[in-house]
Amino acid sequence: MILDLCLLKGGVPMDVISEIIAYEKHAEEIVAQANKKAEAILSDAAALREKERIVCEEERSDKINSYHDELKKSGEEHCSATAAECNAVIKRLDDEFSKNRDKWTDEIYKNIISVE
Repeated sequence: MILDLCLLKGGVPMDVISEIIAYEKHAEEIVAQANKKAEAILSDAAALREKERIVCEEERSDKINSYHDELKKSGEEHCSATAAECNAVIKRLDDEFSKNRDKWTDEIYKNIISVE
């Protein structure tokens, strides 16, 4: 009690200084806890950001693959249609040739002979 009543240089009682020191220590503890919470929040945010990046990457990859599949299917359909069209033209030309072969052969022969 004598120490409590003693005044330090400048006239501040010892119990006031002890109380200030206690408040300062308490404030340091609060700041340390806040820093830990901030680190945890930042860590959680980084993990969430990475998770979202992975989800977005997967969605983007799925869309690209889907678009690729659509293009491939469309290309295969176009190729089949073009092949069928070519086969129809070739058949028509073959039929035309079979039908007119003798006539065309005679015309070519006559044209060669008449060139003289």
